[in-house]
Amino acid sequence: MDRLLGAASYQGSPPLWLVSEGLVVAVVGTALVVGAGGLVVLGGLSPIRSTALIAVAVAAVVLYLLITRAGHALVAGIAILGAVLAPAVSRLAAELVLCGAGRTQDVVVTAVAYEPAVNPAYACTVRLQDGAPVQPRLRRGCGPSVVPGDLIAMVYDPAGRVAPRGLAGPGTLVRAAAEAVFLVLVFATVCFLAVVRSYRVPSTGSAQPRG
Repeated sequence: MDRLLGAASYQGSPPLWLVSEGLVVAVVGTALVVGAGGLVVLGGLSPIRSTALIAVAVAAVVLYLLITRAGHALVAGIAILGAVLAPAVSRLAAELVLCGAGRTQDVVVTAVAYEPAVNPAYACTVRLQDGAPVQPRLRRGCGPSVVPGDLIAMVYDPAGRVAPRGLAGPGTLVRAAAEAVFLVLVFATVCFLAVVRSYRVPSTGSAQPRG
């Protein structure tokens, strides 16, 4: 059980130095992962570099926790949460960029694909009204009622940091923010618990910081 959840066996509260370390790791670790997720969008990185950056940030947090003898189950949970948190931050950053600097224009639908395994299931291939193709396909604003030749709204970033998307519906930004904030809180909390539980504190409270 110690290996899974950490060696902590408290008769009272953990010492202040251990709580402080937990808070620092939670803040710094969360900042690393959130920063990686945001930089993916703001830096306009390629998918391969984006994945690599996020992996390095999550691995740095996981490695530190393993060095501090944190419980393996908590470390595994942090790795999973980090892999989910960074993309959520990227989605929020993309929505913020499009909301703040995005431009909207109508595009012509050239084909509609139905992909039941994906949500949203409908994807529209579109082109600009001057005939230039648009990549990638748009899912927002596409649906069963849309047919080739229809016009749908597209929002794009003039700086090219974010791929064009269909116009967001009401509450899209709020949902993205709520998801990211929830994951940030969970990730930081689990990081804190992993550190605090990584050290066995004697009942006398005489534990000393790691040397």
